[in-house]
Amino acid sequence: MEKVTGGPPESPTRRAARIARVGARYGFGFVFGSRLSRRKADTGRIGPRLRLSLEELGPTFAEFGRFLSARGDLIPPDVAAELGRASVRVNPIPFPEVRALLERELENTLERLFLRFDEVPARVGPFTQAHRAMLPGERPALVVLDRPGIRRDLLAMRPVADVTRRRIGDSLPLDPALSVAEFIVHVNHRRDMYFAARTSHRLREMGGFALHVPQPYRGYSTGRCITFEAPAEPADPDEAQYGEVAEALVRLALSEGIFLADVSPGRFAVDGPTNKVWLSDPTEVFSLDPERLRGVAEVFAAVGRGDVDGVTRALPLAGGSVPGDDTDLRRELRETLGSLGGPLWEEHSLAQIRARGLEALRRGGAKLHVEAAGMAHSVAAAEGLSGKQTRAAAEAVGGLVSRYRDPAYVIARTARRLAQPDAFADYPRQVHALLNELKDGEVEVRFRHAGLDDLIGRVDILANRLVFALLIAALIIGSSMLGIFVEGGLQLLGVSVFGLVGFVFAAVLGLLLLVGIIRSGRL
Repeated sequence: MEKVTGGPPESPTRRAARIARVGARYGFGFVFGSRLSRRKADTGRIGPRLRLSLEELGPTFAEFGRFLSARGDLIPPDVAAELGRASVRVNPIPFPEVRALLERELENTLERLFLRFDEVPARVGPFTQAHRAMLPGERPALVVLDRPGIRRDLLAMRPVADVTRRRIGDSLPLDPALSVAEFIVHVNHRRDMYFAARTSHRLREMGGFALHVPQPYRGYSTGRCITFEAPAEPADPDEAQYGEVAEALVRLALSEGIFLADVSPGRFAVDGPTNKVWLSDPTEVFSLDPERLRGVAEVFAAVGRGDVDGVTRALPLAGGSVPGDDTDLRRELRETLGSLGGPLWEEHSLAQIRARGLEALRRGGAKLHVEAAGMAHSVAAAEGLSGKQTRAAAEAVGGLVSRYRDPAYVIARTARRLAQPDAFADYPRQVHALLNELKDGEVEVRFRHAGLDDLIGRVDILANRLVFALLIAALIIGSSMLGIFVEGGLQLLGVSVFGLVGFVFAAVLGLLLLVGIIRSGRL
């Protein structure tokens, strides 16, 4: 468990040694050397053992497990599901440490800064902690501050990740050093109070966002703490209001690329007098780069068309990667789109759609950008606040695609790119290289039949179903003829038993075929 007080803090070196000891206790000692590997190894499943080891190391490591659980495009679904359940009770920062941090950051005493400051935190997270307070002028406020000790944990992760990569990196589905580096960037971004203030201003200026976003108080904010306005009489949202919160977050993520890393209920409140739902703690927010969001829109547009080749072409635009031989990827995407599409697509939750999509990418060897994977994880978590949000997500995606396909946007984007001074700088060199290749006879022309594999797959499915349907029809006709014309043998109510059994069997097969066609969405 974490240590928030009592004695000097544990150094990163000692922390790294403790990581090795805990890992050895759960059967991972072979990673850290022969001395630790002599301990009795746990031969159970790797997912539970990994989750338990991270939980024992504290909140930062449990959050690392949840961070990895979003990478279903890299790790198996059973391991991802187990890491997503990592949970540790986070101890609040003792009030003397809170007082010292705020007085150091705001350069004044707590009594002069606030009329009232609640010692018991309103929300305790793995990286931040929030307290309710009252500013001069009877202005309710929420003060959010960084938790100490995070940097020590992040520094201890690096050498452990390097050792893991050297010893067993080739057998892992992801690069441990790269994953730790991405997690460090992720954590530092979540603790960036300046970015939280800019996001708050952006959300307040945005039209159509259903939740009230508080205004930050600049004089009471620094890089390690930030103070927001707060509702006068805060209360917890009810079930219907959590549905409003979930829909607002899903629409915000899929239309603007803005999403919360921590969708915990403590971030939302209802103002008693107005009954307005507040996003009272808009910290730990991420925003996709506009060009990456445009790539996400292209992916969604291709998915809407059922265009597998379009999805593979758009993934790199969204920051992802596609293997050189994308045959497996296109096959997996084709099967996934076939099972999730059709007239029954609304029966699937966003969590199910996310899980199936990530599994298709993993099996096909593709990889999402870390922020795109985080956005998908946040959308599924927002849906978990109330209920299924598939319809709201589809409407938000439709608006996103329409915005990036708008002719005015396309013209403006083209004009901006042409106005860049280096837009044409490389053209003379490219033309010169092409002329040299033509002169030397080194130009090679390749023809690729785009979509041919997809067409063959569709024809194969159609042929199989047609043959099966003909066999069922033959069974029905043959059993009917037996039932009508056969006079001898076993009979029931004047009908041949063999003909009746054949007719019922054929009817059941026909019903199963119809159900399969409807579920695949290709009726």
